Amino acid sequence: MASIQISDTLIFAPDGHLWVVISDSTKHAGHSIIVNITSDVFRAGKECELNIGDHQWIKKKSYVSFGDARKVTPKEEATIIKLISSGAIKRHFPMKSSVLQKIIAAAKSSKAMPQELKAYL
Repeated sequence: MASIQISDTLIFAPDGHLWVVISDSTKHAGHSIIVNITSDVFRAGKECELNIGDHQWIKKKSYVSFGDARKVTPKEEATIIKLISSGAIKRHFPMKSSVLQKIIAAAKSSKAMPQELKAYL
């Protein structure tokens, strides 16, 4: 695949957190926003709680960590694609549309999500 797209999920390190693409890069000059999912409620807070069944990666109650949200530039995306090709970054199942919409809605109202990143949602 030549690009990362909204709803794609990625694991950047063995046993790492799942990252979710929550914005459409085609609407923002190739820039997209990614957020990670963690079981650490103290790190993430309870702005967006996810449960077993929301995604295949989730094995226990988990939370979206909006404070760790990142903007991916077109140059960074190209690096991510190369790392996917080499196996250093793993793609996982896409996020279900209903769960993705829940994450995006929570991101828009999140106190932890950097304000400048909300513009991409």
